[in-house]
Formats: sequence, structure tokens, C-alpha cells
Amino acid sequence: MKVALISDIHSNLPALEAVLDDIKKREVDVIWNMGDMLGYGAFPDEVVSLLEKEKILSIIGNYDLKVLKVKQKKDKWKKGVPPEKWLAYNWSYDKLSKSSLDYLSSLDEEIKLEVEGKKIIIRHSPSDPDDEHLTPDSPDERFREIASQFDADIIIFGHSHIPFKKKVDDVWFINPGSVGRPGDGDPKAGYAIMILKPRLFRVDHYRIDYDVERAVSAIRESGLPDLFAQMIMEGHSFDSAKEKEKQKPHENEIINSSILLARSCGYDEEHTDQVTRIALELFDELKPLHEFGEKEKFLLQNAAILHDIGWIEGQNKHHKTALRIILEDPSLLLDERQRLLVGSIARYHRAALPKKKHAHYSSLDPSEQRVVRVLASILRVADGLDRTHNSIVKSVSCEINFDQIIIRCEVIRPSEADRQAALDKSQLMKKVFKRNISIEWK
Repeated sequence: MKVALISDIHSNLPALEAVLDDIKKREVDVIWNMGDMLGYGAFPDEVVSLLEKEKILSIIGNYDLKVLKVKQKKDKWKKGVPPEKWLAYNWSYDKLSKSSLDYLSSLDEEIKLEVEGKKIIIRHSPSDPDDEHLTPDSPDERFREIASQFDADIIIFGHSHIPFKKKVDDVWFINPGSVGRPGDGDPKAGYAIMILKPRLFRVDHYRIDYDVERAVSAIRESGLPDLFAQMIMEGHSFDSAKEKEKQKPHENEIINSSILLARSCGYDEEHTDQVTRIALELFDELKPLHEFGEKEKFLLQNAAILHDIGWIEGQNKHHKTALRIILEDPSLLLDERQRLLVGSIARYHRAALPKKKHAHYSSLDPSEQRVVRVLASILRVADGLDRTHNSIVKSVSCEINFDQIIIRCEVIRPSEADRQAALDKSQLMKKVFKRNISIEWK
């Protein structure tokens, strides 16, 4: 008998589809699923529906059970679990159809089988699923304690998201790893194939490339925490990703690193401060349209600080030079994704509008591309409002109408050059918000 073993899909439909496609090429007899179909990813109902459609033998995992219990446990869990996990439970439940809820509720927590004379136990975890994650490094004595609780030759489980096979005394322990959210630092989807014949026992582990970008983009477009996207992209557990997030530089440190880089490039400090202030005021005024939060405002602030650093190599194509410096300079404390976003926003503060043929822009997922378009449109207008570098604009306010945005600027003195420059650079804002742009002095 040739059996494909899958586990810990965690609502990652692109990973599951890729694994099932690979399994079909290997002509297995059956597929066994060790649970935790839900959580973190953006496709809970689609994953459950596909497993049911394919008639895959499945057991329920601890995460699946928590999602099913979310309504009766919500008061306790809202206080007692990390907010991201609570959100994942509740969001998954709300996205499940009645058919999927009924299917999950019908699943057992354990299945006992006998194949080729071998007694097999299938569970999500052979021990307490919330407290213990068995790995290859767990003590043999612990494996013996667990084996003593079961009458089994083979115990198949998931939960730890670490693929391994281990024989302790006469009992084999097999973990196929995680399909949708690996925990060993390798983001590729994992599964295993077990071959059981009268004189043959063999387990092979496989890692499969899949459309990670689709999975990540869906998480971000669904409004789920970006932490979930990082987990999938980097192959880390929730706790590891959370700890890594804590170790990131504080936002003030990042801002200071941007200022120091701009200063090292000989930037015009007065102009940059003016553009940054106006950009952040426009961001706040236009919030009813873009609906972004502090994370995007932080990206805009860094992009505004860095938008003119390309002048260090001359005026010609200084916007492109700025992008290159932001992506490459080691002193900047932005992480890799932030560099790409901030660099793209700074790059589009002048000249060409964002295009799919631009490699740095096309590498972003659709939600990130919208962030770049919106924030670049704001930065372009802010930069235009200080075209003369005379800091004449004291403050800005916006009146948002059905077909028009009126930007009213309180000024020290009128400057038609600044007003016209801002209007000339407002074409991206017009496209983004689908409204004509008017600029008035007051």
C-alpha cells in the first residue's frame, strides 16, 4: 500500500493544490490527513471543501477544534490568547460554510487502522496537542512514554510542523511536516509518502514549491495580520515569527536611520522636512478614501525623508537612484519588504507612473501595489507643493466630493509655480482616487 500523508494545511489553498498535484503524479493508493486544516491562511472554506471533495481520510486537529468552539469560548479566548490567534479562530469560523462546519464536526480525533499486519494510529498529536510539539530532538524516553499509551506499530501525526520519521524500540513515529505553514525555516509545502508491503516499510518526505505570492496576497487582501504572511513566506511558527517581530528595530530607530542616510547623501533638509510634513497631512486628510493605517503612514514618512537622496549622483534619474540606494544601503533599518515598498514610493515621486513592466513594482502583490500607488500619489503632490523649496505652505486640508478633491493650502504667500507643479504632479492621485484634483491657496 502506498499512502500519501499530509497535515497542517492551515487554510493555505495554493500549497494544498500543489501538494495534491504532486501526489497524483506519484500514483498513491490513498491520502491520509492529520488535521489542522484551518487557521492563518485566507482559504479555510476552500481547503475543507477540497479535502471533502477528494474524499481524503481526515482527522480533526486542535486548531480545527478551536475554530468550531469559537462562539462558546470567545469571551475566554479574547482575554486569554494572543489577539492574532483569536482573530484567526474567529475569522476562519465566519468564512466556513454550513457544509464545511458539518464536515469538520463529523471528523474523529483518532483513527485506528491495520495495514499489511501493522497496527496504525492516526492522530493530530499523540500527546496533549496544545502543550507538546514532538520533534526529532525530543528525548527517546518521551517517545517510549507515548508509545506505551497505544497499541500501535506506527503512530502518524502532525502538529509540530517538522517533518521526520523516528523509530524508538519497535514503534515508528512519522510526521509528514506541514503543507501550508512549515515550521523549519523552509517555506516549501511538505508531505510524505509511506509504502507498506509485506517485506517493505519506507517513508519519503517531499518539499514542493507553490504559489506563495498568491497565498500571501490573499492574507493581506483579507485584512489578516501581516504576521501570518511572514510565517508563510519564511517557514516559521507563530511564536518564532512573533519573537522575530519583537526583535525588529523600533519605528523611531528606523526613522532615524532614514534621516541619517538622507543626511549622508547631502539632502536638502528644509525641503525634505516640508515635503514630509505636507505628505503626512495629506495622508490624514485623505484617509476616508484610502482607509490606510499607521503602518502605511510609516512607509510614507520614510519614503518622503528619502525621496531626494538620489541627487547624490546628480539630478538625472535621481528618483531611480533613490530606489537603488534604498534597496541596497546597509545602514537603513527597514526590512527587505519595507525597503521595496519605501523605495518604490520614493521612486515614483516624479516622472513615470507605476507600471507592471517595472520589475520592482511587478514583484509586489496587488495589495502592496495599491499601497505604492496611493502613497506615491500623495508624495508627488506634496513634493510639487514645495517646487520652489521656499516652504510657503503652512498647512493643508482636503474637501472630498463625489467627483473632486479640493486641496486647500494655508500659505505664507501665494506661489503659482508651486501650485502648478502640484497640479502637474497630481495625475496619479486623480487616477488612484478617481476624482479631479483642485488646489487653492488661502
